[in-house]
Amino acid sequence: MLLSRSRWMLAAALATLTSHAAASADFVLMNTSGVALKELYISRCNAPHWGANQLVGAPLWSSRSFTVSNIEPGCYDVMVVLPPWNECITTGLSLRRTTSWNISWSTRVQASVDDCSRIANIASSGRRPWIANGP
Repeated sequence: MLLSRSRWMLAAALATLTSHAAASADFVLMNTSGVALKELYISRCNAPHWGANQLVGAPLWSSRSFTVSNIEPGCYDVMVVLPPWNECITTGLSLRRTTSWNISWSTRVQASVDDCSRIANIASSGRRPWIANGP
């Protein structure tokens, strides 16, 4: 009886871990730009603020990657700041499992002429019922 109860508890624990892992997403930032990245922000689509810098205290050196894990699946906007202050933004990312973004040397060049942002997917800004004109 004790052995079967232990097996049941182990099976329940594994099921919980598996369902948690399947219910979260990872975002991988790859850096092949030749410079260290120090700022990465991830926010829900249509959020009013970017939130915390995910790289605070852990610069991402060139030829390295950094993973932000356990993100609730959904629509996100991501911003990377390239030295000295160029912001590269990708909007409407659908994070479901693992999604990656490579910041390359060409991204740095695009950032220097203010053209490194892109749209991953069109994200909805909301929905309202039609309002008819009054009499």
